[in-house]
Amino acid sequence: MKKIISLAIVLFICTITNAQSLSELYQTVNSSIVVIKTQNNTSAGLGDKKKVNTQEGLGSGVLISADGLIWTASHVVHSTENLAVKFTDGDIYEAEVLSSSPSADVALIKIIGDFQLKNKHVASIGNSDKVTIGQEIFVIGSPLGIEQTLTRGIVSGKITQGNLNESFSPVEFIQTDAAINPGNSGGPLFNMSGEVIGIASFIMSQSGGFVGLGFGASSNVATKILMNQKSIWSGMEFAFLEGEMAEIFNLPQEAGLLVLSVTSKGLGNKLGLRGGYINVTIEGSPLLIGGDILLEIAGVKLENAESLDLLKKKMIIFENTNFEVKYLRAGKVYTSSVKK
Repeated sequence: MKKIISLAIVLFICTITNAQSLSELYQTVNSSIVVIKTQNNTSAGLGDKKKVNTQEGLGSGVLISADGLIWTASHVVHSTENLAVKFTDGDIYEAEVLSSSPSADVALIKIIGDFQLKNKHVASIGNSDKVTIGQEIFVIGSPLGIEQTLTRGIVSGKITQGNLNESFSPVEFIQTDAAINPGNSGGPLFNMSGEVIGIASFIMSQSGGFVGLGFGASSNVATKILMNQKSIWSGMEFAFLEGEMAEIFNLPQEAGLLVLSVTSKGLGNKLGLRGGYINVTIEGSPLLIGGDILLEIAGVKLENAESLDLLKKKMIIFENTNFEVKYLRAGKVYTSSVKK
């Protein structure tokens, strides 16, 4: 009986210690979390090239340097026209996208102008390779616009595609049961040492609400793509056309990239490329057509899916170099060039 009582006391003390520890961790790291507000211009899709709809977006991010660098999810900022971040102390800054990888769903943004660090916390980056199944983590973000919300859970699994040491487009996601909802996207997954080990990305749900299956891009992938490689932000969204789809669009080669949208601030705009403006449904799938179709970039002919990997590798090593882009517009092939 004494052993049972002693065990209960130990468990009670451990619970209090953990609760206090998490509360203290939150107080330490929460000032590194930002609310990200975006403004996107998207085609109305009604056949009018000039008619666009302005949409506002909401996400989260985490400050990772004293000079205003912030990690977030690619899908939060990849197509944005205007971007602002808000800190817990009320400071609001404009920001710009430096790098974005839609496949890995990570992005790097930087505050524009004179950034004042003041008492803001700069988050430390952890080693996601050391993350183990069952390890406790917590997430801070702005689900449904409710700022600085903390949720807690464990690491439920890992999804890895590509070699993180050699691949130019690594993909790795940490699965968690910590609640993640719209607005959390781009917010950090912290380990119990207060280190960022992931960036909240997406959920799996049949209802649209959180059901215990949340995923975050791993910190090692974010570090490799955003910090160790050259900055790339195309400012465009694409659809890959091959097989029957390539035939439907009458491509002069086996495949190509259909440009769906182009922001005014990315590489696509510098190249003079145009996005789609007509909504259609092909075999049950919605698609925005009418935009340019990329055929060749920097000497890489887009003939198959493998050519996309080669393109990513080549674009990463390009710097201060002019390169050409060949694209199909209204049945004619054009060439444009730009310096990356």
